[in-house]
Amino acid sequence: MNYEQFLEQIKEDLTARFVTDLPPEYADVRIGIRDVEKLQGESYRGLSFRNGDSRVEVDLNLNPAFQAYEAGKPFQDLVKDVQMQIMEALDRTPKIDIDELSKYETIKPKLMMEIISQKGNEDKLQKIPHQKVEDLALIYRVDMGGSADGRMTSVVTNRQLEAFGITAEQLHQDALENAPITHPASLCSMREVMAEMTGTEPEEPAMLVATVEDGFMGASVIQYPGFMEQAAEQVGGDLFVLPSSIHEVLLIPDDGKADFHDLEAMVQSINEAQVAPEERLSDHVYHYDKTNRVFELAEKTAARNLAQEREKKAARDGAEKKPSVLAQLGERKKEATGHEPKAKTSERTAPEAAL
Repeated sequence: MNYEQFLEQIKEDLTARFVTDLPPEYADVRIGIRDVEKLQGESYRGLSFRNGDSRVEVDLNLNPAFQAYEAGKPFQDLVKDVQMQIMEALDRTPKIDIDELSKYETIKPKLMMEIISQKGNEDKLQKIPHQKVEDLALIYRVDMGGSADGRMTSVVTNRQLEAFGITAEQLHQDALENAPITHPASLCSMREVMAEMTGTEPEEPAMLVATVEDGFMGASVIQYPGFMEQAAEQVGGDLFVLPSSIHEVLLIPDDGKADFHDLEAMVQSINEAQVAPEERLSDHVYHYDKTNRVFELAEKTAARNLAQEREKKAARDGAEKKPSVLAQLGERKKEATGHEPKAKTSERTAPEAAL
């Protein structure tokens, strides 16, 4: 069977199971099929489910289960697996008052931010308020809480913005004020991170890890008010910003030892080999200018620096070729008289010798 048939059969079997074979608290589980629009190119068609009259609906992507079926796993084993996933998801879904979430004053303290790539999200970004940051986009989410198993958030849409009766500018300012409080920034050296992971303290590389305290969608700290200034002060100068994922970025001092082309090649290699597509932020490297407080693509910084060097060189070359003031005066006099000036002779003559 194809994926659509697989979904229909799973839905039919699970609906019967939840009614007859499971504890009473799951008897009213309602299961459906729908298309789920996700950022980062992760949209899918899958199952949706909710318990009884709850207005909180949870989605489940069954593409991995279908791949397992095509690889030979028995269908009934997959039904049991999906059943357990639904039960676990229902158990950890926080109790949410949907009516309260329709009021902006209720969701305002729950605002958080996420930074994503514009590339691949163009269609979705047309439907949600956002701020462009070079080739990235800053979007806004409502944090509805969670547990050790995960966190439930919802992207703020243009339709919600209209219902709230607020502007995109107000949403942006409120998120900037709230996010650093509810999701505090974290800035530590790679040495501290490696020590926590391995229990040893390696030689400290000149690198900082920037994220939020719980690490969830922490790359957005680069837009927290004053954060990049703080990071630049800590390292004592300009910074390269390497997009590790949507959850964190790496900061490297721009001390003249690193070339952004090499850093960009490293980022692209790591993205391809180690970062899941839904968590990739960008293949590009960024730069922060401490003096001018400018965050931009590193290639722009390099191009500007090169242009400035060329201007300085041209100015130096021009100064070397410029004639002296006396020479310029002589040239102008020659132009005025039309001939070379005569050499002056002295009016005094030397005495002749007496015979």
